Amino acid sequence: MKVISLSLFVLLLGIQKNDPKKEILNDWIRTQNIGSNEAINQFIDQRFSPELLEKMENRDEHVAFYRQIIDEFGGIQNIVFKELESTDTKLKVQLLKKGYPLVPEPDPEDILVVEIDVQRDNPRYLARGLGMGALICYIKR
Repeated sequence: MKVISLSLFVLLLGIQKNDPKKEILNDWIRTQNIGSNEAINQFIDQRFSPELLEKMENRDEHVAFYRQIIDEFGGIQNIVFKELESTDTKLKVQLLKKGYPLVPEPDPEDILVVEIDVQRDNPRYLARGLGMGALICYIKR
């Protein structure tokens, strides 16, 4: 029984690691927790599609957007608090600030919503930049 349980766990772990959207999400979590402009630029270079990079008129604006999220929100936990949507090309999740417990339900200003849209023909690249904001902002809309 233990062997079967362990095999299922390893299989599920392997499935998640092969999901490009979750790989991008994990890269963003690392980037946000590092918090440097160098890490942001590396994320952009690795995860924005070549077409998206080519169309980018002002890279500094993208870095400033991510910098603002990092500065205002701070570090985030390495687990997904809630998965809101998952399709072949989209992942929308809620992430929780570092140091905040999962129970009781965290305040909306302590939850970061991240939207990832990948290219259908090359899902290791973002189709557009990450959509992000505190859950409280989504509630107020």
